[in-house]
Amino acid sequence: MAKRYLALAMLASALWGVSYPITYLALRLYGIEQLLASIYLFSTASLAMILAFNGFDRESVVKGLALSPINYALSYLYVELSGSVGGLTALVSSSYIIPLIVIDYLLNRDVSIKYVISAVTLLTGLYLLFQGYGDSIYIAMLLMILNLAYTLALAYLSHADTLNLILGQSLGTLLISLFMVHGAIITSNIQYIYYPLALAFIGNVIPYSLYAVSIEKLGPVEASLTSSMETVSSLVVSIPIQQLPNNPLAWTLLTVSILSISIEAPRFGVHGKTLAPIIRDYINHNTINSIRNAYPRHINRDDMRDSPFILNVPGKRKVI
Repeated sequence: MAKRYLALAMLASALWGVSYPITYLALRLYGIEQLLASIYLFSTASLAMILAFNGFDRESVVKGLALSPINYALSYLYVELSGSVGGLTALVSSSYIIPLIVIDYLLNRDVSIKYVISAVTLLTGLYLLFQGYGDSIYIAMLLMILNLAYTLALAYLSHADTLNLILGQSLGTLLISLFMVHGAIITSNIQYIYYPLALAFIGNVIPYSLYAVSIEKLGPVEASLTSSMETVSSLVVSIPIQQLPNNPLAWTLLTVSILSISIEAPRFGVHGKTLAPIIRDYINHNTINSIRNAYPRHINRDDMRDSPFILNVPGKRKVI
């Protein structure tokens, strides 16, 4: 089951990567605000038509509206940087995965080794892949903070219907875009409307829906680590526009980052105090009686309370 949602997260990241060269081409014909307004107009209209048959959920729409200011800022910055992302921006903006791993550790008191491997290889690969580190550190830091805030907000929005959430987010972003562009989204380039129409689905409706579901099922760390796919797909699809970076080590590291989150790996740092209540819940009265009957002189029900358990970790045995 987890593999399926991981595949959905990778697909979402890959679609965002595909949207970058399309955005780069669209900016030759549209201003940033006009392009954003057109994209979210189509997104809102399509989602509204779909939900007209499936039903609207007001609470989820409101939660999506609350996310729209962050989404607008992210969308604006990524559209503005489309085709001109420097190494510093690529590295720093993706570093939000580090505080996510730290938060995951603080909440669970353990960490998955595959998260660490995937994060290290991802960030190192980005550092080696992109050339030029003279871009603005302020923009890079802002993107990192926005990415972190959006991911955490999405992760802790409980009981939200995905399509209604994305509808609210799209509607809010559309309203902000219309305010910024003073309501004038119709231009003389109306014949090229297929650009914002394609971006509405490839860059917004489909990937955001998949990403929201993936975060709910996998958690924010694992879903965010699939951003390796975003980088790879954007560069591959951009071949007609620009040449692929020639750095075998960077490509190898990005491949390792993608593969490492697909494997099963142990989590380290598990404490007995965390597991003991869970284990005791599973030891019911009948189980304890059967153990006492088999070993009447050695096992007492009260003894089970503080009995040690063995956690097998590769290369060691740890009593918890």
